[in-house]
Amino acid sequence: MASAALATDYATLQVKAERFYRYEEWASALAMYKLMLDRQPDVADTYSHAIVAASMDSLTDEPALLLRQSMDSRVPLDSIYDGVRRLAFQQGNALLYERFLEDIGNRYSWMRRNIDGRLLAYYTWRRDAAGMVEYAGRMLEGMPGNIGFLTALADGYFGLGDNRRAVDTYNHILALDPENYHALLVLGNYYNNVSREDRFNQEARILADQYLTLANTLHATPYVTGILAAPDRLTAVSP
Repeated sequence: MASAALATDYATLQVKAERFYRYEEWASALAMYKLMLDRQPDVADTYSHAIVAASMDSLTDEPALLLRQSMDSRVPLDSIYDGVRRLAFQQGNALLYERFLEDIGNRYSWMRRNIDGRLLAYYTWRRDAAGMVEYAGRMLEGMPGNIGFLTALADGYFGLGDNRRAVDTYNHILALDPENYHALLVLGNYYNNVSREDRFNQEARILADQYLTLANTLHATPYVTGILAAPDRLTAVSP
């Protein structure tokens, strides 16, 4: 009977919490979620909702305290982060997720690298060039040869208009992985565009042909084949 009463009590709290959350009554929603956590402290989704409700209610310390409580209850952190991300996006407030991660990274230094990795993924998804360069650089401090981080760095440089550093970074990727199809394709397209803008830039045409031919050798596509076979292309001869 006691167990049934507790289950009924929890279900009632959940209904109330969901209603408060739906109508954006954040303080009331947070209160219900915290009562739910008192009864079942290992439910990741409840923490995520509580963190979002606290953030929407401008309670600056509460999200970090809730995350700490989830850690004490041995709830996987990734499930909390993913839940906060999903709910923040549902609210049309991606900045909430960004600020939550930054706050956690600043408060708990031992979590900094994990947070930096998540922020890099977030900025890459948003195509935030400055964020990509900053956080790819942070991640590369611990793993300088990581192709994924180097790719994000190069794409960030392109987004900032720093083409020289972008090209240098992609060439560094090829030095580590000579058959990296993505790097070959990006550099081939880059030099092809340069040669189209400057028809007398034979060096760019040669480099475009070299990179695109290597890319097509690895993985032939109609797109690259069409570029190389275009009737208006000059035949590039290696120096």
